[in-house]
Amino acid sequence: MAVYKFKVYFEDYEDIYRVIEIKSNQTFLDFHHAILESIKFDNKQLASFYMSNDAWKKGQEITLEDMTENPDKPVPIMAKSKMSQYINDPHQKMMYVYDFIECWTMMIELQSISTTENPKATYPAMVKSVGLAPKQYDKVQKFGAVDENEFDEITKNYLNRSDEIPDEISDDEADEFGLFDNGEAEEGQSSEGAFDSDAY
Repeated sequence: MAVYKFKVYFEDYEDIYRVIEIKSNQTFLDFHHAILESIKFDNKQLASFYMSNDAWKKGQEITLEDMTENPDKPVPIMAKSKMSQYINDPHQKMMYVYDFIECWTMMIELQSISTTENPKATYPAMVKSVGLAPKQYDKVQKFGAVDENEFDEITKNYLNRSDEIPDEISDDEADEFGLFDNGEAEEGQSSEGAFDSDAY
């Protein structure tokens, strides 16, 4: 039985990768679960593999669930698709997209094919892990920014907060807090305003 060794890395984080070995008679569903386990993502979202050429052009899709409505062109399902059915190049490349809203994309490259199994291994097996995977639902970490709704929420919370005023503050600080009213204007200013109209 052949054993494929794949390097799997994030499209946006090439220095974060996993090396996973999987047997040729196992399915893409097995591979799907192995990838998620290796990066500690949950399995609540839809996903697809795409066979690719050297230029990373998407080809045949192999999906978790066929959501198409065309019975004449069904999309292969992971659970029914064995690895050996689609691996026909010793340098095979694939793309893996998880969660079609967040679109986590991983690049997959076949590194080697072995005819010898490790009797102590349970396949699929992660044999190497480099780098800490990004948090699945941490948008700030992923994009380095917050979206419009999150920005509005942060702004609203900021405007609604009540800043505590210390017991003892200087005149300058009091002015910043707006504590001077018309009857308690700062020295040098008239009660009518900051300027004396008689001086002009």
